[in-house]
Amino acid sequence: MPNIDKDLQKEILKEAISEWLDKQFATLGKWTLGGICSAGLAALAYWMLTSQGWHK
Repeated sequence: MPNIDKDLQKEILKEAISEWLDKQFATLGKWTLGGICSAGLAALAYWMLTSQGWHK
């Protein structure tokens, strides 16, 4: 195994973790946006049905 400077190893590891975390946050954001849109659509449908006389 080649000898690599400890500071270089730290920097490479930091970069890899940072990229992985960015990807995870992007995925979470996509799922969160989808959930908010779904909840908004459900609220709109409920409001439309109740305004047209639909009751429990």
